[in-house]
Amino acid sequence: MFKKKSFVAGLFVLLLLVMTACSNAGGGEASVEDYPERDVEVYVGHGPGGGTDTFVRTLTNLISEDIGGNFNVINQEGGSGVIAMQNAMKEKADGYTLVGDSAYAVTTAAGTNKFGLDKVKPIARIQSDIYALQVKKGSFESIDELVEYAKQNPGKVNIGAVGTMGIDEITARRFIKESGSEMNYIPLEGAGNMHSDLLGGHIDVILEEVGPTVSYIEEGEFVPLLFFAEERLEAFPDVPTSVEKGWDITDGVERYLMIHADAPQEIVDLLEESAKKAMETEEYKEYAKNSYLDLRDGWMGSEDFTKKLEQDIEKYKEIIAEIE
Repeated sequence: MFKKKSFVAGLFVLLLLVMTACSNAGGGEASVEDYPERDVEVYVGHGPGGGTDTFVRTLTNLISEDIGGNFNVINQEGGSGVIAMQNAMKEKADGYTLVGDSAYAVTTAAGTNKFGLDKVKPIARIQSDIYALQVKKGSFESIDELVEYAKQNPGKVNIGAVGTMGIDEITARRFIKESGSEMNYIPLEGAGNMHSDLLGGHIDVILEEVGPTVSYIEEGEFVPLLFFAEERLEAFPDVPTSVEKGWDITDGVERYLMIHADAPQEIVDLLEESAKKAMETEEYKEYAKNSYLDLRDGWMGSEDFTKKLEQDIEKYKEIIAEIE
């Protein structure tokens, strides 16, 4: 009798273990009603203080206020976000590991990122930033002067941007090619290094958004010569655009949150909804305005942004093949 009871009890425990394992297959061990029960880790492939890092911290703080819980930002620089993505994807697909990214389409097209859209899923795109070519005051007076100098002095102009084979480098190289100039692309480890190198005269021009350099621009140390946009910006009416100059380059830095593709869909939906709410708060609007992140609409939900990324990956494959 004792052996029979022990066998039944053991069978019951085994059944519970099997049921638990099945429920965890694909990572879904948490219900949306309880989420988040513990800290959520957000991997960011760029250093503290940069545009993507600031975006992630601002957004997740607001999401935390909405749904509760604590969001820990983990900065892991390298490979235009690839290293952070690799490490994040080693974690369980339970909804407690996110990625704050800004170069997924390019790194995937280049083959440096091995995690396709079958492995990782966008939660939402929040920002669609605009690039500018910026120089140190007193160096070049206009984009025409810069391009002409580069044509007349091949290899003498150094253009700096952050990282290799990311959206920064691709955009810089597209500009070099379409402008018909010859410049040296200088990859830099972070925005801080790029700004100091321009101030120190180690590089001649940088590809950068306005937000991170606005203090330099206001103090008269940096001068934007060109915006990669369709129309002139209201805040900089005297600065021409790439389209205006005949260069069809308008892509900028897109910033967004991603998650394991196998994470519970209910959690993905919750985070997408909370991100949309965060964008509509006065705190976020003030941050976006002060950082010049409201120059064009950034919001794109999970489904729409997934479709855009699919298209962008194919587009960048063609672009990379053309500029290599």
